Amino acid sequence: MAIPTLTRFRDGANRLARLHGHPRPVAGRPRVAAPALLAFVLAVIAGCATAGAVAQNFWREDLGSLNQATIEAALTKIIQKHSLQLNQVYDQGGEIRWELTWISREVVAEEELRGVTNARNRIVIRGVESRVGNVDNYRMTWELANEVTTESNGNWHPAIVPASVIAEFQPVYADLTLEVRTGVRR
Repeated sequence: MAIPTLTRFRDGANRLARLHGHPRPVAGRPRVAAPALLAFVLAVIAGCATAGAVAQNFWREDLGSLNQATIEAALTKIIQKHSLQLNQVYDQGGEIRWELTWISREVVAEEELRGVTNARNRIVIRGVESRVGNVDNYRMTWELANEVTTESNGNWHPAIVPASVIAEFQPVYADLTLEVRTGVRR
């Protein structure tokens, strides 16, 4: 008498399934199971990726590695071109930050539905020092902060940045990146 093994049980089950007109299960076909599992995992990942961006109270972009003189020259031109005002500059312990004055704006339709009564934005350029050789470079980021007041909360507080507001500030960001790129080449 032959000793029953897992292989014999599987083969017996497959013969029995064929007698009843059932195809062999996918899990029992290694050449099909691995690609099927891979396709399932990719579909789940793609579904998560297309779920949309996480709503945030800021819009942040990387400006790259720059020295202080380059970003200051670019900011000066952008401030003049777009009639903005510099509020404060912080330079402490390897971090530098330029904060522009809050800019009041009209409440957009998306915000009206959430009960927003006032809205404002502020551009902040941040740099974290990364010493490379003898050159002082900073890893710079652009950030557009968003604050609102609502019917239920009259104090300014962070809120989701609507896509239409990002589109409104896109030309300022584009001009800044252009000035930074041309400033680096000089």
